[in-house]
Amino acid sequence: MVAHVLRLRLSEGASAFRLRPVSATLAFLAVAALTYGLVFGVLMLRDAPGDTARTALVVFGSVLAAGFFLAPFVSTRSDPLDPVGVSTLPLSSLALAGASTLAGLVGVPALALIAVDAAAAVVGTQLGTPAWVAGVGAALHVVSCVLLARAGFAASDRIRAGGRTREGATLAAIIAAAIVVPAVIFAVSTSWQDGTPWFAAWLVTVLGFTPLGAGASVVAAGAAFVAPLLTAGAWALALFGAWWGVCAHAFRSLPLVDTHREAGLGWLGILPSGATGAIAARSIIYWASDTRYLSNLVVVPVAGLAPVVPLLVAGVDPKIVALIPLPIIAAFLGWIAHNDLAYDSEAVWLHFVSSVRGLADRAGRLVPAAIISVPLLSATVALTASFAGAWEHLESLIGVALALTLTGFGLSSVFSVTSPYAVARPGDSPFRQPQRAGGRGVIAPGFVLIATLAIGAPTMLAAFDAIAGGADRDREALLLGAGTGVGVLLLGLVLGAVIFEKRGHRLIDVGRAA
Repeated sequence: MVAHVLRLRLSEGASAFRLRPVSATLAFLAVAALTYGLVFGVLMLRDAPGDTARTALVVFGSVLAAGFFLAPFVSTRSDPLDPVGVSTLPLSSLALAGASTLAGLVGVPALALIAVDAAAAVVGTQLGTPAWVAGVGAALHVVSCVLLARAGFAASDRIRAGGRTREGATLAAIIAAAIVVPAVIFAVSTSWQDGTPWFAAWLVTVLGFTPLGAGASVVAAGAAFVAPLLTAGAWALALFGAWWGVCAHAFRSLPLVDTHREAGLGWLGILPSGATGAIAARSIIYWASDTRYLSNLVVVPVAGLAPVVPLLVAGVDPKIVALIPLPIIAAFLGWIAHNDLAYDSEAVWLHFVSSVRGLADRAGRLVPAAIISVPLLSATVALTASFAGAWEHLESLIGVALALTLTGFGLSSVFSVTSPYAVARPGDSPFRQPQRAGGRGVIAPGFVLIATLAIGAPTMLAAFDAIAGGADRDREALLLGAGTGVGVLLLGLVLGAVIFEKRGHRLIDVGRAA
């Protein structure tokens, strides 16, 4: 029966050439050309310094593994090895898990991966790794990638069954951008002539303990291969065990049914059930379609870059100027939610008549801002470190970003219920603001922004002292920023929730006025 599963996989791959011979042939040639280029590039590492070659092998192997996991989320194809589809065959769950894993090795992506890993093993032998260890490490990397693809298909099929393909692809793209963009900026902006930068060495060490880079770290381990080999083997067994569990569940479950036509829940289906998830899903939809929210987002990078040119013209050191945009952007990202209740005033009364808890309302409304903040802050921190030459002070930069953004979220959770002010109604131009009787529309946003900067000032001072003054305060800035941000966020959520529940009737009146 294992051979039967393999024949099914080969037949499924060959059917593409029968049904669409031209497009399938062009796609195959494109993959072959890409594989040739990757193999050639990997073999070029034989002439690179040892540390550089090790770093490149582990990072590149981790990127490939992440790609195998994320590819199903952006693909329109269902899993060709769906265990539910073959669970009717006379196979045990263990045999099905093994057969589907072996069948995953005969696809075009897996064959291309095998070629690339074979080239990596050749490079690994020149780094001092015994040939058999390099071969085992390459095999473990291939198996891990195939199992990660199985896990990706299992998750993406559930998303696709609920008509949530676009939302799943969006989340995958956000995660990929938050990881890939800083990595590219670091690789391009850092000098590798004097050896591997410390951050790259640290990253390689961390990736070696994850399923993404464990196999590749064996190939590049050199003589000290015992610990990486055990780690990679343990991860491969863990991934296979997880896939075995999925196959066992398939024997006890009905096939996933495409409910898109009946449901089409989108973000409501992909986020956790409950009041918090429902509010978060609705808020994401509003943020993605309402020009009032989009206009606020445009302000964030503009405000961060506005002081750069005047300071450069005034003769300020460019490395000092490069530090300015990060705190401004981080503070504004936390600030943009300071009046979210007024923007969402049409649904305020629903929360009260359905007895939604204040904490669910406060937390759910912050989800869109948090999702946007992750890739934007990731890229901003990387660009700041690049232009300021401060990659060794990455902890300080992350601490500043966490302090200001999370503090802004916490203060916004409070002031959006204590001091909401009228804004443009849904469908109106974001530049058409209603007349306001008092000064709340000026005082509230200004106070939130100033308070955010004031609370984050100790973290910013510690970070500046570490970057510009040479003091050893990077870890202090990171811990201080994370502690300050998380503390203010939690306090703001709780306080905002209490006020939300106490001032319900007044907030409904604000919603009508808005």
